[in-house]
Amino acid sequence: MTTELSDTKKFSLEVLNEFDELAQPEINNIVMKKLWDYVKNYAHKIVLRKPDKELESKLYKIYQKLHPKFQDIDLGVQMKVGEALGSPQVPNVGELAKKKHLVKMTDAETIQLLKDLEINF
Repeated sequence: MTTELSDTKKFSLEVLNEFDELAQPEINNIVMKKLWDYVKNYAHKIVLRKPDKELESKLYKIYQKLHPKFQDIDLGVQMKVGEALGSPQVPNVGELAKKKHLVKMTDAETIQLLKDLEINF
């Protein structure tokens, strides 16, 4: 009998897998690899046992930590896209310049992003 995982559990496992992909290339010692695999598998089991509400609370804390960094990157992308669509250029001064330079996209990459987002210009 297989039970369908909730969206919260699926997302939690995806996050766990992303951290695994981050760590795996750095683990060169066979003992540490076995230890890491044990911890990862244990965390996987914990995710499956935890109630969704508790997982959502933990995921929200992760979101709160990551959001400020990605908010600045999103703003940088929006500035680049706006400029590519013909809006006036954002001045390269102050805080806006810092946020704009978080995104190191060439004009060709910006155009490709617009195409990927199906934005006609």
